[in-house]
Amino acid sequence: MRLFSNAVVRTFAPRTATNTPAAPTAATFDLTRPAPDAILVDGETIVAVGTRAELLDIAAAQSSTTAALASAGGVGATTVIPGLEIDEIDCSGQVILPGFVDGHIHSVMYADSLTDLDLSQTKSLTEAVAAIRERADSLPVGSWVVGSGWDLNKWDVPDYPDRTLLDAEVPDHPVAMWSLDLHTLWANAHALEIAGIDAATPDPSGGSFVRDDDGQLTGLVREDATDLVARFIPEPSREEQVQRLATTQELFLSQGLTGIHDFDGIAATLGWSDLHEAGRQDMRVTLFLRSPEVPWAIETGWHTGDGDDWLQCGGLKLFSDGALGSHTSHMSSPFPDTDGETGNFGIAQMTEDELFDQAHIATEAGISVAIHAIGDQANHHVLAVYERLRDITQAAEEKFDRPIRHRVEHAQFIQPTDVTRFAELGVIASMQPRHCISDLHLLHLIDESAQLAAYAWPDLLDAGAHVVFGSDGPVEPANPFAAIYAAMTRADISGDASTTFQAHRRLSAVEAIRLHTQGPAFAAGLEDRRGYLAPGMDADFILVDTDPCAAEGLNPDATAAGPDDLLGYASEEALFAHAEAIRDTRVALTVVGGEIRYRA
Repeated sequence: MRLFSNAVVRTFAPRTATNTPAAPTAATFDLTRPAPDAILVDGETIVAVGTRAELLDIAAAQSSTTAALASAGGVGATTVIPGLEIDEIDCSGQVILPGFVDGHIHSVMYADSLTDLDLSQTKSLTEAVAAIRERADSLPVGSWVVGSGWDLNKWDVPDYPDRTLLDAEVPDHPVAMWSLDLHTLWANAHALEIAGIDAATPDPSGGSFVRDDDGQLTGLVREDATDLVARFIPEPSREEQVQRLATTQELFLSQGLTGIHDFDGIAATLGWSDLHEAGRQDMRVTLFLRSPEVPWAIETGWHTGDGDDWLQCGGLKLFSDGALGSHTSHMSSPFPDTDGETGNFGIAQMTEDELFDQAHIATEAGISVAIHAIGDQANHHVLAVYERLRDITQAAEEKFDRPIRHRVEHAQFIQPTDVTRFAELGVIASMQPRHCISDLHLLHLIDESAQLAAYAWPDLLDAGAHVVFGSDGPVEPANPFAAIYAAMTRADISGDASTTFQAHRRLSAVEAIRLHTQGPAFAAGLEDRRGYLAPGMDADFILVDTDPCAAEGLNPDATAAGPDDLLGYASEEALFAHAEAIRDTRVALTVVGGEIRYRA
């Protein structure tokens, strides 16, 4: 057995022991009672949570040395316990929380982003091209220069890049640079030539090659059209990809993640399977499919919820639209005129009927569906798809004897009348708090007159919908504590309160943590095993240096902004002080399956 003691244990366990499909709220958790100071683990399971003395008694009672203990003073002899085999870890007064699970991340893309060129800090087109030229100079002539992170909305002159400068500065390498949101690819002429794309190449369904007034390619490739270039970018060997994934896993563990919902399709399935078989997998992974993989999945008997404790079969990822930063999210109102894009409502990557047809096939096969939808019109169409799918879903649940829980990925902008439909249809809203504050400089693109529910976490919760939090990494950093800060403040990551967007939609740290723990557990059908700390639950938890559940003068029952937008804090300054402390939290230990998988 293993005893973690001298801690402040925030269990997040419901006040009632019954697990129900109803969406709990932070008010379910009692923060007014003194926190336990220890947690006892046997193998991969939590035995008990309580005081150190209580847990030593329990360990003694369950130990094979009970007879020896009786002769030494019986149960309660917690000072000297002869023969008791227990590994005790002193937590030095720090805080134990349930392990965080990132509800939407791309592990393979994240791993690649740690080695590819990062343009996220560039402040101009010229600076970005200079960085690309510098990277090209370090590579053999003719090899691909690949990177990501550019965001024209943050450049000193927010004009779209094109291939003119790339062709002039890097003519001897094919170049492919993903935008920050990963929905637009910036390529040079060499890359387009290798891909066999020229001015006469037609736009594919759900994507486009951007052209100038003369019909010539600018080098910008959007949405599904990016596949026609990306397939020519050399991939790392399987061994190299596995090593990259192992390095990325270590990063995730160091940030307090004990599990992820991974949306990188077959590449992630192969990578995590290799780690698993090599005995190197240290966190739990739920794997999601991409559309081309569905025939293979059905043939091999992939059913959502199958797998083991470490690798679980998830659902099918589909795309309804693009992204806000690339002006490709499907909106009910057009984007402002930019670069001649008059009347641009974004891109519907699939029609409602196309989405339904693919979702129908997957659901009948026992595979849940997760549909990417950022724009309000995209969300409207996706909800219509799920409404049409209700009877099919119910039949699949009966056939496969398990819940089939469909999701909307991102759900950033929602028409007011659609908010309650998430709850009515039982659709999970999988959302990313960091998107709200990273998009602050983009919100001028949204038609205010539409009165959309934007990043409306509390609205959905109040309606009774289930919400899951994640990062969408590498679009955003994976660190969940920065996401909690974003949910609490809805302000720039620097802590500038003047940047706050719609303070009435703030969420407490307690609620944001619940959506990082119980939310993903419910989405994966594992709410009876994970998401909080209690006897019989999986031993997945973290030790941190900051208590996100307590601050001086904080009303622990405040879960949403309330009439003063302060989440129960005495002032805006107090709210931001605690939010920034949470943002900067350091993880001391990460425990998954009862084993210490990361130690600072």
